[in-house]
Amino acid sequence: MAKDDIAACSAVFGLAAGLCVRHLPRLDDNGYKATVSRLLSSAMSTYLASIEVARHGYRRQYGMLARSLIETIATVIAIAIRPTALEQFHAGTLQSTKCVGWAKEVLEPLGMYYGMLSNQFVHIGPVHAAFEPIRRYTPDDEALSFIVSSMRGNVWMLFLTAELVFHDEIGNCRYWKPMGEGVAFDPSPEERQWMASFLITPDERASA
Repeated sequence: MAKDDIAACSAVFGLAAGLCVRHLPRLDDNGYKATVSRLLSSAMSTYLASIEVARHGYRRQYGMLARSLIETIATVIAIAIRPTALEQFHAGTLQSTKCVGWAKEVLEPLGMYYGMLSNQFVHIGPVHAAFEPIRRYTPDDEALSFIVSSMRGNVWMLFLTAELVFHDEIGNCRYWKPMGEGVAFDPSPEERQWMASFLITPDERASA
């Protein structure tokens, strides 16, 4: 039912993986690129696990893993933008939840999305007392629409973050353009058009 969506996400996932793979063998290196490569690798494993969980019908558990993914992405962004974050991370004093607030400076919607995932899927409340048997998805299943939409958005954020931290290794970034000593989010009109088509939700697609 979501075969085309998974194929589209796989292509973007491959781009993100390709950016960090060269630094992964540096297992004993606590430098910036080696560290964020390992964090991104962990995030990618979480992303794949979330899809596998969703495939077996575990709707709420998918959201829990998606929240972990976003927290990891936020930590990578915080290390990228805050001079002391890398040292704090290796000292064990960098609070990943605070990283979400800092990461909003780069990806503003990330904070609201993280909050929604926390409230709806992680923080235990009345919704967790609902009886949710494992069942097949149907085309009008609201959970399926959310999973497909977030699956696309999550892998896009993975690639966006990977491109940010490795921008100096890329000849022509899709999203980040040089500005002073750093970079700024500045996708081309063509890239913005691609984003609009890639991030479209199933409901928007059905009504188009």
